[in-house]
Amino acid sequence: MRRPVDFLRRALWARDGGLPLQKSPRYRNWRAGSLLLAVTLCASATAGEPGPAASRTDLTPKDQARVLAVTRPTADFSKPEPFELMQGGAGTSEKDVNRDAFSQSSANITFEEEGTFKLGNALFRKNWVSSPSSTQASDGLGPLFNERACQNCHLKDGRGRPPESGTGSTSMFLRLARDASNADEKAPLADHKALNFPDPVYGSQLQDLAVPGLKGEGRMRIVYTEEKVKLAGGAVVSLRKPGYSVED
Repeated sequence: MRRPVDFLRRALWARDGGLPLQKSPRYRNWRAGSLLLAVTLCASATAGEPGPAASRTDLTPKDQARVLAVTRPTADFSKPEPFELMQGGAGTSEKDVNRDAFSQSSANITFEEEGTFKLGNALFRKNWVSSPSSTQASDGLGPLFNERACQNCHLKDGRGRPPESGTGSTSMFLRLARDASNADEKAPLADHKALNFPDPVYGSQLQDLAVPGLKGEGRMRIVYTEEKVKLAGGAVVSLRKPGYSVED
């Protein structure tokens, strides 16, 4: 749900001379630097054409020295590298280092942009309902779905987790795919333009929920088997190998 908001913010940055939307070959080469993100976020508001830090003309001498210090390769891995705590550059937030850490906005956005962030966050937490409904701004759910809100899967704005055996899969769904079945489909596989193709009946993912009066497509079932693995140092650890199936 946040991707449109993020794209809007990037578009505004690009308009005002910030990060470019189109990744030219020169931009991709420049992006290959080890800590490019810190480089770009340290740039002044009048950023010009991207290039190596030492040859950039859009940075003040003070900012250029900071950029060179950040991107200088280290020879000592026994301690944190300079500015390692700020891996997101000026956008790194240290406001709440707790369970809500993923719910914070970038530290360097404006007051107006923070309002846009909060609107996106409200959309992310919004529970959708099936239509027709008195809450027309929230209808349109279904007929098949996996959850009513983004937040229901991405708890605390983080990623989901695999369920235990026999429990529900609220924050995880099952991708469906099939191999190529004809020459037209084998061509993009050979050219590495496609990995697989969606199921002709159920599509690319299993949707286990449905609006009232209908049934979901099925329910994902996970069974784990323990496997012993010997590490290079000789220690033996037990790993769980998941097995997926569909029932109901």
